[in-house]
Amino acid sequence: MLCYYTEEYCPEALSHALKSRLPNVPFIGCSSCKGIMTEHGYHEGPVVGVLFIHNDSACAYGSAIADLEHESHGDPQLIQRLIDEALQDADRVGEVPNLILLHATPGCEERYIDAIDETFGTHIPIIGGSAADNMIQSRWSLISDKGASRNGIAIQLCFTSKPLTTGFGAGYSPTTFKGEITLAQGRLICEIDGLPAKNVYQQWINEHAGESISEQYIFDHIARFPLGVVAGSIYQQPYYKLTHPIYFLPNGCVELFAEIQTGKEIQLMTGSREQLICRASRVVKEANTQNYHESLVCGAIIIHCAGSMLWLGDGIQQVYEKLNSQMNGQSFICPFTFGEQGRFIGGENAHGNLMISSVIFYDSE
Repeated sequence: MLCYYTEEYCPEALSHALKSRLPNVPFIGCSSCKGIMTEHGYHEGPVVGVLFIHNDSACAYGSAIADLEHESHGDPQLIQRLIDEALQDADRVGEVPNLILLHATPGCEERYIDAIDETFGTHIPIIGGSAADNMIQSRWSLISDKGASRNGIAIQLCFTSKPLTTGFGAGYSPTTFKGEITLAQGRLICEIDGLPAKNVYQQWINEHAGESISEQYIFDHIARFPLGVVAGSIYQQPYYKLTHPIYFLPNGCVELFAEIQTGKEIQLMTGSREQLICRASRVVKEANTQNYHESLVCGAIIIHCAGSMLWLGDGIQQVYEKLNSQMNGQSFICPFTFGEQGRFIGGENAHGNLMISSVIFYDSE
């Protein structure tokens, strides 16, 4: 089971209630920004939504959660311990899952992905989203059948007998404005082409769109102009990993919701309303093209960025209509997160912002 909910719900009480009613069902979930979406529509909060996946006895699922108040966020041994616990929970010690669900509170998602890849020695498909709240006030949280956390990480290892496909995409287009990151640290860009990153970013937006971005960060405005780094290419066409600013700092640095490295080329990206309305259904459609045996779609998990959802406003209803049409009315659940984890078409797992991540489940032939 997966469970998504808005910040109005107490995660400890929710986890306890679900565990009491479903004592033998492994689950994880996280808080979602302002609402959730299912095949029945967009549901504005306060709201709780669940998705059940029922498989035969050959399948297994194992979950684990860690609270990071007293742990090192970037410690690979923490991920190793969680994976060991989840493998034991699934009774699949020594085996490799075919899907990993990942939810964490914002902060170190890239390190978690790297540690997962290193532990298994291969790029197992990951789908996930960073817990969100309504106003970036750290009111986010995680739940699982093992407990709850307001600062942590939860994983679920999935050993499924039926086929599945995954998708991960941006839906924004590159502009002509780009430069080299000449100074970065963690999730801070300090300099682009030797100049204060804040000034460069503001200038790019002004020259591209004729708009001035004030010192005070406005979440649904900045979502129109993320920053992109080329993650790879397919048929000589680049695909991008996106991030976006949270705050402008007094020293000229720009704080992001994802890590960035010195020496990378970074580019101003842009997206029209029509692009953002269509992209969730497009990511699902592209994932479904991997369904080589044309098996019957029976459900999906879709992770949608909160930033573009907020910018779209009432347009989220059109997102739902296109997505539901693409899914042919089959069950799906979609939270709105502050970071998305997924597997690019090139096979690598990554964490980004303003992205769409999906996994589609099929009936066997």
